[in-house]
Amino acid sequence: MKRRNFIAAIAVLAGLTLGGCSTGSGSRAERGSGLVFSYAASFEEVWAALPEMLKELGIRVVGDNMAEGAMQVEGGGSMGDSATIYVERIGTKGYCRVEVALGSTLGISLSLSDMPKDVHNRLAQRFKRL
Repeated sequence: MKRRNFIAAIAVLAGLTLGGCSTGSGSRAERGSGLVFSYAASFEEVWAALPEMLKELGIRVVGDNMAEGAMQVEGGGSMGDSATIYVERIGTKGYCRVEVALGSTLGISLSLSDMPKDVHNRLAQRFKRL
């Protein structure tokens, strides 16, 4: 009986440990791991333009937090591409920095998507890159 309880406890502990390593669809990608460009546009202008631009690319917004400057998105790719778009103010001239970081599990990107490049190309069509 003691052996059975010990094995069950080990199994539960292993399940909790491994379960804590994976990320869900609503989780954020790691900041600093994505493709970054700066734009000659204010935070507010870029933030307001992103949803329509993303929709044109077939990317949907699944969550956002303007106070933190983070927007979680999902693409329509076969791998269920997900990413977090970080927008932050830089300097005093009304410029901003945009990072598109792909979602990952266990530190390995599961996506082969061009989502970061596509998002930045679309932003560059509307706003001047610095």
